Amino acid sequence: MLAKSVLWLVQLCPPRMAWWISGWIAHLAFWSGNKVARFTRINIQLCFPDLTAEEVRTLTLSSLQHMMLLLFEFSQLAFWPQDKLLGQIVRVEGRELLEQAVAKPGGTLLLVPHFGNWEILCAFLGVHYSLAALYDPPNFASLEPVIVDVRERYKGRMFPIDTGGMRSLIKVLKEGGLVAILPDQVPDRNAGVHVDFFGHPALTMSLPHRLMTKNRPNVLMGSVQREITRSGYQYILRFEPGPCVGETDQHTAQALNNCIEHIVRRDPAQYQWEYKRFKRPPDGSRSSVYRRQ
Repeated sequence: MLAKSVLWLVQLCPPRMAWWISGWIAHLAFWSGNKVARFTRINIQLCFPDLTAEEVRTLTLSSLQHMMLLLFEFSQLAFWPQDKLLGQIVRVEGRELLEQAVAKPGGTLLLVPHFGNWEILCAFLGVHYSLAALYDPPNFASLEPVIVDVRERYKGRMFPIDTGGMRSLIKVLKEGGLVAILPDQVPDRNAGVHVDFFGHPALTMSLPHRLMTKNRPNVLMGSVQREITRSGYQYILRFEPGPCVGETDQHTAQALNNCIEHIVRRDPAQYQWEYKRFKRPPDGSRSSVYRRQ
């Protein structure tokens, strides 16, 4: 398959060169006016209004470079030997919290924002624990089996975000398993609530609240932060307390966004700002901050 062949070729690139190439592509995207670069810049301007124009430009380019690196990292997930891949993890902070959570009844809900190389968590958790996770099927159906195969390579189980996938996920939690969700994806209007995210209303999924109230799982935040080195890059994994369930889905969603903000502020360049986080405004209008003026 073409996609698998491309991934195989990409994984041959040494990490240091992958980082350099990612930076070159980031500059090309930025200066060409690419829509991904434009969305990244718009989100950064919205969320960090005190930055100067030069600081916005610098952060945008850095964010794009980290985003481009994900292709190389995903190819490594697809083909590198397990020891080599996981050998890039130099520190795991809060692992005792994860161990305590999976040892308790009720299952464990791990909330993982799009920060750093979140993909490598699939490998780490799949190797050491019994992992199940939701994924959003890609726009191109032909890519779905490739993505699922790569993410399940390390024994994790992937379920699509649909009715069947939700049933499977709830079953895993009831059986005391570990479930991972990317909580900063924009849901349909009837599946989320608008709460503050970096000072702006953002439609935030109600799914964590539903799972927390129905199943009462142990809840943690998980993240993977890159450290750029002379030879390439390495990773720090972090597990920390997640949001407490609120009286309403709005309270829980706000607590969740606060947790995500806390993670992002450690290194804003590593968050995937190209995602249109504010594309569904609370007034229900069709206006969008991402439209060209």
